This record gives sequence, C-alpha cells and structure tokens, in this order.
Amino acid sequence: EISSASNTSKVFFIIPLLIEDKVIVYQDAFITKNLSFSFCKELMQSDVRASIIVPKKPLFKNRPEQTIFNATGTQTTMRSTDSKRYCPLTLYPLETLEPKTTVNIVMVMEMKIGIALSGGVDSAVAAARLIRQGNDVIGYHMIVLEGNPLANAAVDDAKAVADHLGIELKIVDLREEFRRILYYFATSYMSGETPNPCVVCNDSIKFGLLLEQMFSFGAEKIATGHYARLVSLDEKLFLARALDGAKDQSYFLSRIAKHKLHDILFPLGEMTKEEVRQEASGIDLPVHSKKDSQEICFIPDGDYRSFLKSRGIDGKPGSITDENGNLLGRHTGLSGYTVGQRKGLGVSGGERYYVKRLDLERNRLVLARRESLISESLTAKDPNWYIDPGDGFECLCMIRSSMRAVPASVNVLADNRLKVHFPEKVWAVAPGQLAVFYIEDRVVGSAFIEGNSVLESGDDT
Repeated sequence: EISSASNTSKVFFIIPLLIEDKVIVYQDAFITKNLSFSFCKELMQSDVRASIIVPKKPLFKNRPEQTIFNATGTQTTMRSTDSKRYCPLTLYPLETLEPKTTVNIVMVMEMKIGIALSGGVDSAVAAARLIRQGNDVIGYHMIVLEGNPLANAAVDDAKAVADHLGIELKIVDLREEFRRILYYFATSYMSGETPNPCVVCNDSIKFGLLLEQMFSFGAEKIATGHYARLVSLDEKLFLARALDGAKDQSYFLSRIAKHKLHDILFPLGEMTKEEVRQEASGIDLPVHSKKDSQEICFIPDGDYRSFLKSRGIDGKPGSITDENGNLLGRHTGLSGYTVGQRKGLGVSGGERYYVKRLDLERNRLVLARRESLISESLTAKDPNWYIDPGDGFECLCMIRSSMRAVPASVNVLADNRLKVHFPEKVWAVAPGQLAVFYIEDRVVGSAFIEGNSVLESGDDT
C-alpha cells in the first residue's frame, strides 16, 4: 500500500521491498503529494516486477551519464525530459537477487529548485543534498553590498561551489533593494530601538525579492541552508526548530509569511553542524572548512557606531545618569546603545551598570544595576501569525535569539498589538527586537517589541 505523506518537504521516497519467491512485497511505503513518474515511465512500463531500481552514488562534476541495464541486459540511459541532470539510478534483474532479501526501490521526484547559495558551507551542503535526491537545482547568489571585498570573496566561493556541484549559478543584484535594510537599521538606532536586520532581511529580501526572482525563472520550490524545519500538524504547515538546538535559526525566520511555507525547503533541518561539515568534506566541497560568519553582513567588524557615523548619524553628546539621576559620565550620542548593554558605556567605578533606558527626550542614557532591568511583561506590534491567536494563548517565548524560551501568556489587543506576560520574568527586554512564540518546537507567531514593564513604570529621576 502506498499512502500520502503529509510532509511536503520530502523530495523523494523509499519503498523497502522484500523479495518473496521473486514477488515484490511493498512495506512501509510513503509518497510525496506532487510526485511525478513521467521521467522514468518508459522504463517502468516494461515490467515493474522484473527489475529493481536502486540509487547509484551521485557524481556532481560534469554531469556524467548514468548507464543502466534493463532486465534483458540492454543498456539504457535514463534522463528526465526537462533537466540537464541524469538520474542516478541503476537497474538490476530480479533473477540476480536471492529470495527473502530486502532491498530499496527509490523513485526520485525531480523538481526545479532554486537555492540561495551564499558561498558558505551550509547552503553548499543543502544544494548537494537536493541534487543527490534527483532535483534540478539552480543556485542564486545575492549581491547586496557595494564596495565590500568580502562580497567578492563570497561570489567567488558561490561560483566554486556551483562549479563543483555542476549546477548553474545566477547572480542577483539586490543592492538597491538592500538599502531599505540599511535605512531600517540606522533609523531604528536613531529612534532608540535595537534593530534586527537579519530578521527583516529574511522576510523582505531572501524570502521576498529573491524568492520572486527564483519563481520568475521557473522554480517550483526554494531552499536555503538555514537550520530550521517545516512540520505538519492537523494538515497545517508550521515553521519549527531545527534538531540541532545550538544552530537553530527559526527565531530569525519567524517573519516569513504563512502562505510562503509551502514553497520552501530546509534540507539541513535534521542535521547537526558537525554532520554538515563531515558531509561537505566527504564530497570535497571547496568551502568545507570555511568559517561561519558571526557578524551582520554589512558590519563585518561589529563596529556599529562607525557604521552609523558613516551614514551621517553622529548623535548629540549628552549625560549618563543612574536611576536616581546622579551623573555618571557623558555619552557622544545615544545611537548605538541598546537595553542590557554593559560594555563600552564609558563609565568607571565599583558598580556594574547596564543600559536601562535611552531617554530620547532629554538625550540621556540611564544606567542601572542588573536587577532593575527585569520585566514582568512587554508590549509588541505587527504580529505575524501561523495560528489563529483568538484573544490569546499560552506559549514559550524568546525575546532574543540567544536566550532560552520561557513560559509566557499572550493577550491580543486592538490595533494589531499584543501584551505578553512572563510568570518567571525576563531580563533586558529591548524595544525593536523580536518576540517569537513557540508551542513545543513549532513557531506560532512573532511580533516586534515596542515596550516593557520597566519602561512603562515611569521616568527615572
């Protein structure tokens, strides 16, 4: 019996077969919804019970032809009608197999998939896995930065990966569109907020403009090297945490619109970083030992203040005080500070201070001890839902990508706003950052933080 699989991210299926006196018995089979047999129809029309098809080890360079033999020993070359890639399959006569043995028969669902190739190891392995599953894969590399030598190195790495895998690479110039991300980043700091450019870029650029480009070239699905999963529950598709919790990127992907999830694949969702590195080395990917990027792409040295200054945002000098209004020092501009920051405050003394508030009205930076930054609740705006939230719900919540998810109660307010309460309380809730809501491993929604109970408690003297 062959039954439909609910997980649309699968791009192939395996049917374990028991050879019972030369009769094929199907066991535990599953099949994806959009599977097409057209590319191997002619071969299979002969007599499906007369032969076994198993995958050959894929060869990525130069697209070599894969030679197969039918049950009579006739040499045949199998190729799909709309792809340049030959299907890596081998045919064996049933007569060569002993009864009572179990083999796998693999049917490949070939789809045209666009993958975002950054030039890093993760997207390279994601592409290799999709190719190995028999898909027609095309790489897309975004150009978003001007005059940055790192961007040129990334292009070179993406080209090297595409050449090694034997796939086409399209370069997509999104520099003009990416200026919106730079503008958002700069204006957020000017407004006293802490921006999250990776979240906004994923939503509007990678899974927005780049996705549209891929579909315009005929892609049926798009894929990336992100560590996240797509899971199905009650016939609904959800973004979910990756199995490798240390590398999970579902937080950064939680602004992707619900209707787009069916168009996306995350081939690395069930892999660890160590497994990705091992696989990259095993197939000799040219970037197998390349280090992961740790900083925002347009600020590779991590110096936010210099970046803001280069965009004409110098800031106005002002006072640094404690919660009681006592003068602790002077700042050169509020831009570049964030709630919870401890280093680079420019104050000395025995107390350990953290940024509690950016007082834009008085151009004042307010510092406090750690315990003064603990909040019972936050307010948030512009939610993106994967569920119907009703009036509210219980969940786990992350207010930073690096934190542990904590229990929370979400109350839906008017004007597209939320109030989130934390029974265990949370530390350093930064306006501008993202609150992401989980039920078990599933992302059920997200919203941008606009305030917290500490800031709402009143002025610091």
